[in-house]
Amino acid sequence: MDNIVMKPLLIDLDYSLTDTFMIKELNVPYFTNTHHFHKDYEIVFVKKSTGKRIVGDHVDNFNDGDIVFVGPDLPHAWFNDSTYYGQQDDLLAQSVVIYLKRTWLERDVLPLPQTGKLKNMLENSRRGIRFYGEAASQISRLVSGIYRAEGFRQVADLFTVLSLMSEAKECELLAGINYLNTHSENETARLNRVYEYVMRNFSSEISLEDAADVANMTANAFSRYFKKQTQKNFSQFVNEIRIGHACRLLAKKDKSVTEVCYESGYQSVTNFNKFFRRITGKSPVKYRREIRATPAQSL
Repeated sequence: MDNIVMKPLLIDLDYSLTDTFMIKELNVPYFTNTHHFHKDYEIVFVKKSTGKRIVGDHVDNFNDGDIVFVGPDLPHAWFNDSTYYGQQDDLLAQSVVIYLKRTWLERDVLPLPQTGKLKNMLENSRRGIRFYGEAASQISRLVSGIYRAEGFRQVADLFTVLSLMSEAKECELLAGINYLNTHSENETARLNRVYEYVMRNFSSEISLEDAADVANMTANAFSRYFKKQTQKNFSQFVNEIRIGHACRLLAKKDKSVTEVCYESGYQSVTNFNKFFRRITGKSPVKYRREIRATPAQSL
């Protein structure tokens, strides 16, 4: 993942198409977006790709069909699995991204009658909302075609997407209820070096001291800094990355639990089982059995 710069930048979106929303379609070897936030709303639909998704303090895997609504000032990024940065021509990262002008939604749309549920959704989007199940299927079908729609049809489809999202029951909030974006331009560079380091090396041994060296800080200072910036301990972040990787291996590969343990960066099956149960609420064996028995929603 050497080509990724994980800097949660405050960016200004270029509304070159309209002053209300902008739609772009990506069909690239891998996603190159930075870890960033902005003042407007965003719908991200991953048509085809796998990797790690960071939304606020929430870290999870994403697969084909991943669809998330992100609110203003919420740091987020989608980073592909390491296999995407090799020479495999059959791997593509495809997505549709819709940027929605905050002033347009809040000033012009919300005053319209019967927008109470939309208002609630916009408030919840400050934590990020992931849709799944039939709701995600309906939303993604519309989003897939909205890029090529023209004229008022495009606007009508967009309002239908927002309506489906605001009515959806099959959804989950991502960032923690107390998450607060504390990133600033002066403080994010060292945190991003740490993110990049962990993403590249989570399958090997990683210590607090190693991460502190990357951040050019003492271990104690770095521990406090990371907790302030991410609202979680550094070890918790590393374990979330590792267990997320393990979940994907258990669901997709015919590997033993011991093999998954070591490939995910753990040196002890006992520790692996402990953290797996702590993060997922079940054992690796039970997780594999359940996830293979039902359609996958987020691996």
